[in-house]
Amino acid sequence: MHEVLLLGIAASELTVLLTSDPRRWSRRLSLFLTLLLAVICYSWFILGVSAVANAIGATLAVVWFAWDLVDPSARGVLARWALASVGFVALLSLDPLNFPLLSLRSGRSIDLIIAVLFLVTGPVNHLITAILQCARGRASTPVPGWINAPVLPAMPVADEEDADGDADEVAEPEVISGALPVLGAQSDEEEVTALRGGRWIGPLERLLIIVLAGADAEVAIAAVVAAKGVIRFPEISQDSTGEKAEEFLIGSVSSWILAALVSMLIRVVSLH
Repeated sequence: MHEVLLLGIAASELTVLLTSDPRRWSRRLSLFLTLLLAVICYSWFILGVSAVANAIGATLAVVWFAWDLVDPSARGVLARWALASVGFVALLSLDPLNFPLLSLRSGRSIDLIIAVLFLVTGPVNHLITAILQCARGRASTPVPGWINAPVLPAMPVADEEDADGDADEVAEPEVISGALPVLGAQSDEEEVTALRGGRWIGPLERLLIIVLAGADAEVAIAAVVAAKGVIRFPEISQDSTGEKAEEFLIGSVSSWILAALVSMLIRVVSLH
C-alpha cells in the first residue's frame, strides 16, 4: 500500500511541476490519472501488491490530489506534507504482523526505498518552493510549478518612438544581478533557452547527500555543503539587503533536512 501511496503523492506533485498552468485542473487531472494508472500497474504486476492495498493507496493519493486542487497555496502545501509526515511515522510504527496492509515494514525494504528516493528528488521541489514562499510572506499565494516558474526577467522593450528613430541600433539587455548572461547575439529566428539549474541542483544535491550518508562519508557531505556556499558566495555578497543569503539558507537547510530524514528512514527500514 505504501508504495502506491508514495508514488501517487509523487504523481500529484509532478502534475504541478510539469503543467504550465496548474490552475487548469482538467490537464492536471488527466496527467495525474495517467501517472496513477502507471503506478498501480507497477505495484500490481511488478511488486505484487494486492488489489486491496492498491485501492487504499490510490484512494489516499486521489485525496491528496483533490486537496491540492482545492488549496494550492503555500500554506496548504505545508499542511499536506506535515500531515503526511505524521501519518508516515504512524504507519512506520505499526506491527507488520497485525497490520500487513498498513505497516511500512510489511513489504520489501527496497520497494519502499525506491519510492522514497523518487519522491524526495523532483516532486519534493514543490515543498521547498512552498517553504521559501512562506518565508517571503506569501503563504496564501498558490505555489508555482516547475515549467511556469520565472527564471530570467523579461527583456526591456523599446518605445515606439525610439524604434522608429533608431531602427538600426541594437538594444543592449539590462544587466541584472543573479541572472545568467546571454552569450552572443540573439537573432529573431533563434530562441535562447534559459538554464534552469536551480530546478536540477536541489534534487541532485539531495540524492548525493543520501548516497554519501549511506556510505558513512560525513566528510564528503561537509565538503558538498561547503562547496555550495563557496559557489553562491559571489552572488550573495552583491546583495546588500541580505535577502538572497536568507533565501539560500532557508532553501538549502530545508533540502538538507529532507535528505537527512530520508537517510535515517532508509537506515531504519533496512534494519527490519
